[in-house]
Order: sequence, then C-alpha cells, then structure tokens
Amino acid sequence: MERDEELILNEIKALIGKSCKFEIMPNERFQNFHKEFLKFSFEAVNIKIDYEAKQIFTSNAKPLTTDPVRLFDMNTALADKFSYTDLEETLLGCLKKGHLQNHRYELFLQEYDSDPFNDSEFLYA
Repeated sequence: MERDEELILNEIKALIGKSCKFEIMPNERFQNFHKEFLKFSFEAVNIKIDYEAKQIFTSNAKPLTTDPVRLFDMNTALADKFSYTDLEETLLGCLKKGHLQNHRYELFLQEYDSDPFNDSEFLYA
C-alpha cells in the first residue's frame, strides 16, 4: 500500500534536516544520501559536494544521438558548479511532487532514514 504523498514529503524533509546537522562534514551515510538525492533531482550522472567551500559540482551526459545503443557520450558531458549558503535549504528546494518522486523518496527513506545501530549487520552474539 502506497503511503500518502504529503506524509512521505514530510518524512524526506525531516531526513534532509537530520542529514544537514553537522559541524564540518556529515557522516559517510549522509554524504551518500546528499549525492544520491542531488543525482536524482538534477538527473545527473555524477555529483561532487565540497562541504567546506559550499559548492556542488554536477556532470550530466549530453544527448548525442537518437540511436538507443549510443544515446549518451560521457566525453562530452556537461559540467556545472554552483555554490550554496545553506545545504538544507538547497536540498529542500529540490523537492518535487509526483509519482516518480514519491517512489524514489520512499526508497531514500528506507535506505538512509534507518538507525544504523539497529541494523542486523551491527548485532553481535
């Protein structure tokens, strides 16, 4: 059963808020969340975040041809760089409504909103 879109948006907003509470750099799990979230939001192939300089670097594949075998050429990728003052506001500004977004946000919540110390891989006999 699909959860309500507003509920999922509120939960992803809370996850974004939690992931942006850091002094110098977030932990590795939240760094991965930020990258994956921005990749999805910008439809990017690659994302790099410089937390100290407050900059985000994106690489998007440039459409090359209508040939389905060779649709993109990463040698001609479009790169972009932009700065932010507040990462949380930047991530919140990327939120969109829609079925595809709703489904992807649910997957983000499943992967990144769980408590890592409650996962079975951390339980020992």
